[in-house]
Amino acid sequence: MATSTIPLISAAALATGAYLNARLGIGLDLKQLSYDREWQIRLGQRLQILGDTCTLYRIFDIVKPDIEALWFEGRTWTYGQLKNVVIRFAAFLSEKGIKSKDFVAVFTTNSPEMVITVLALSKLGAVAGLINTNLRDDTLKHCLDISTAQTVISTPDLSGFVNGDLNHFSINLSSFQDFPPASNATVTPVDLNSLPTPSVVAPPAKATPKDLCCLVYTSGTTGKPKACAVRNIQIAIVSNPLAQDMRDVKKYFPLRTYSPLPLFHGTALFTGLCYNIGTSSTFCLARKFSTSRFWKDVAESRATRILYVGELCRYLVSAPPSPYDRAHSCIVAGGNGLRAEIWEKFRERFNIPEIREFYRSSEGVAKFDNFGKAAAGAGKLGFAGPIRRYFEDTTFIVKTDPATEQVYRDPKTGFCVEAGYGEAGEAIGRVKDRSMLTEYLNNPSATEGKLLRDVFAKGDCFQRMGDLLLRESSGWVQFHDRMGDTFRWKGENVSAGEVRDHIAKLAGVQDAAVYGVKLAGYDGQAGAAAITLDSSSEEAFMKHLYSSLKKTGLPAYAIPRLVRITPEIEANVTFKKAKMELVKKSWDEKAEGNRDKLYWLNGKTYQRLDGSSWDAIKHGRAKL
Repeated sequence: MATSTIPLISAAALATGAYLNARLGIGLDLKQLSYDREWQIRLGQRLQILGDTCTLYRIFDIVKPDIEALWFEGRTWTYGQLKNVVIRFAAFLSEKGIKSKDFVAVFTTNSPEMVITVLALSKLGAVAGLINTNLRDDTLKHCLDISTAQTVISTPDLSGFVNGDLNHFSINLSSFQDFPPASNATVTPVDLNSLPTPSVVAPPAKATPKDLCCLVYTSGTTGKPKACAVRNIQIAIVSNPLAQDMRDVKKYFPLRTYSPLPLFHGTALFTGLCYNIGTSSTFCLARKFSTSRFWKDVAESRATRILYVGELCRYLVSAPPSPYDRAHSCIVAGGNGLRAEIWEKFRERFNIPEIREFYRSSEGVAKFDNFGKAAAGAGKLGFAGPIRRYFEDTTFIVKTDPATEQVYRDPKTGFCVEAGYGEAGEAIGRVKDRSMLTEYLNNPSATEGKLLRDVFAKGDCFQRMGDLLLRESSGWVQFHDRMGDTFRWKGENVSAGEVRDHIAKLAGVQDAAVYGVKLAGYDGQAGAAAITLDSSSEEAFMKHLYSSLKKTGLPAYAIPRLVRITPEIEANVTFKKAKMELVKKSWDEKAEGNRDKLYWLNGKTYQRLDGSSWDAIKHGRAKL
């Protein structure tokens, strides 16, 4: 009798195991822990190979010369061809006095010239200050000043915007035929004929993992841009092959990554240029993002992977159909900021079987990854079940006080408290070695402001990420808000991101942005929404907006008090909503240049915001 019960017990055990696996994601946890271990082993091996020359150039230098390195506007370069020009440009810069640890400003458009410049400076051990190419006048001067650079390298399309007495080289090797050499006598043009061909190639400069390699600037949405001083260890980390790719080499390699993102931004630099060099792969670079050319470029470059950020995917989904929508070889889309309501639309329309949504701070200390192929992970940053959380020692989500935007500390212990399931909290990453930390260059107070000490124990140190994340009971982690995007309205905390997600679900909404507006005579900030509609009727949409939002479960206090229906919501160069520009816009319908239709919430009905109603709101007489 005992023997006959064994199959029943086994079946019950299997069923229980399957249930727990499905419920707790044990299989996902074990797989990710295995991935992490393989990745760590590979990183250790790479650092050992690099030795005392831990630079991007050294990683580039050891790739076989006949492998294709770069695709740009239909032209290609092998690693050997690219290396030849890099060596010559490095020799040129060395002759001009550029040496190891010098800061050099790089003000260049996406191009082979920019890739060559970054690699040449890396060969010399110099620090490349990657300047946002959209900056002008005082802001550009500010970024040049804080870099402490005495030399700037530009491309001809940007040379004329650089003023001052810096040593200035304008590089044009083939990509800027429409731009004549700069007429300014202070600018030295550089072309292929200007570059020496050294008879003896100087070895790459010595560099440790702790040495600086480049500057990546913050967006400057809160104050002027700050320069994040990136170390060589970061380059080694982001160029290290992922276990997800290495476990299925036949599927993912040869890797060809297409990116229209600016190389002065971390996503393109790290997950584009560095990762492709680190995997001996091909980087397919676009001069800039173009909705109409995107999939044509992907097809012509034979890219197997694309990079996205922010709202880029929304622009592609909103574009008219094209014959290239599915006529490509791309099997993976990687990036961050892909909204849940766009995820499946994007995947299905363009036939992208795998979407890799990742979250990493620019400092590289916090990390979540979602390598989801289906809707289960749509809009999520990653999964961490009980096993992975048990072993987690680096990244945490801690409770915050929305009113002060500071982390919450237990009044009894003084230590921080982890956020619970369904509770938004700030992501923080453990600082294990202060000397390896990415800091704000020449801004110790800003660097210190990002650090938390005595978090879970006396003496520990963590870095604040500035993002609010939320862990669901299922184990999935999702982005909630950027710190500062939560505002208070009449004593209640309102999440701009949450309200935006509710609006985005409504029929007819093409795009939306939510933010707080300070109004005299009212407690806190009134919620405001900028909404772009498709062909839907504006009148019908606004008539039912309040009731529609109530049906989504949005609390009454979080429903926007002010709404502007706008033809387009501006985005910055990284395709994030330019909320600061929205905040500056007037709510006076007669304001010069206003093309938006303005509304206000009068009770439970949205009405047109005319002069008299706006006057009542300004003076605190309206009941918002």
